[in-house]
Amino acid sequence: MTKVSEMVSWLDQIAPRSLAADWDNTGLLMGDFSSDVNKVLVCLTLTKEVADEAINQKVQMVVTHHPLPFKPIKNMNTSSSDGSILWKLATKGIGVFSLHTRWDDAQGGINESLLEMISAKNLGPIISSQSKEEVKLVTFVPGESLQKVSEALFEAGAGVIGNYRECSFTVEGTGTFFGNEEASPVVGKKGQREKVLEQRLEVVCPASRIQAVVSALRNSHPYEEPAFDLVMLKPKPTGSGTGRIGLLTMPASIAQLAEKFEKALGIKQVLFAGNEGRLVSKVAVVCGSGASLMAQAFIQGAQCFITGEARFHDLLSAKDQNKSILLLGHYKSERFGIEALATNLQSRFTAVEVIASEVESDPLESF
Repeated sequence: MTKVSEMVSWLDQIAPRSLAADWDNTGLLMGDFSSDVNKVLVCLTLTKEVADEAINQKVQMVVTHHPLPFKPIKNMNTSSSDGSILWKLATKGIGVFSLHTRWDDAQGGINESLLEMISAKNLGPIISSQSKEEVKLVTFVPGESLQKVSEALFEAGAGVIGNYRECSFTVEGTGTFFGNEEASPVVGKKGQREKVLEQRLEVVCPASRIQAVVSALRNSHPYEEPAFDLVMLKPKPTGSGTGRIGLLTMPASIAQLAEKFEKALGIKQVLFAGNEGRLVSKVAVVCGSGASLMAQAFIQGAQCFITGEARFHDLLSAKDQNKSILLLGHYKSERFGIEALATNLQSRFTAVEVIASEVESDPLESF
């Protein structure tokens, strides 16, 4: 039997938590990690209709793209739409998991898939993410206390580099000190210069954990006053980020690009702003509502910006800059990625039945 925790762990692998936007709410939003799962419903948006579908289908977990709840809530009762949906699912023991921006920007996720539809080479994110602030702690420890101090620092959160933990560097050297009359040295005597064979120990830790790490150092170190340095490290590019820039294999008009998306996504008519006859070679894609990244995409040389929806003034801005913008529709620009996610889930968890919602549809319709 598959556990919720197993599925969450796999979803965290294909769309790492680090990819989530700061404002987003992703992960297991409601549920029990230890529960069994034999049926999962995947959807773009968890609506009342989808919640009823999940109950009727007797699933144990809903994987939704758009989070519910999205913003913090003070209570969960039936007086609100979100509360009513969550309470209905909770009473049936159905968990809720969301990937949202993590799946948008994951390797093989929605934005990269949109580039593939128009045969564009992925040049990287529109806005690159950087590693979180880190600090290097350098201290000096007698050899016999090295293991004790190292383990204390690791336990406090230091020594993690990428997929590795308990990372450190040591080199042997000689430390000196002269203790005054009020000193109580662990080795040597006060009132005279002493030389001690020590290990220089270096570890990195998140800036958010530095207080805990320094406290662990003081509590585990044998010296009355352990010497240490704190060095702020410059954030490093992670290779990931928001949106994607792409280079077309051959220049194309936006009318030609629109036709490719209409065929790939089943869109009746892609909307656009700009010169439909102008040939473009460099494009940018952001699924959903991504126009906030349009200016940065144009700075990077994109001639056409592709997203789900945009404001009126975004369209005017694109035209003023002699650029083009294609609007695929919020639903259409993301729903295909949810169906792909359902297929991936089914391939990984063969003992679990995975279904894509059949009741949700694009809320924006045409005559």
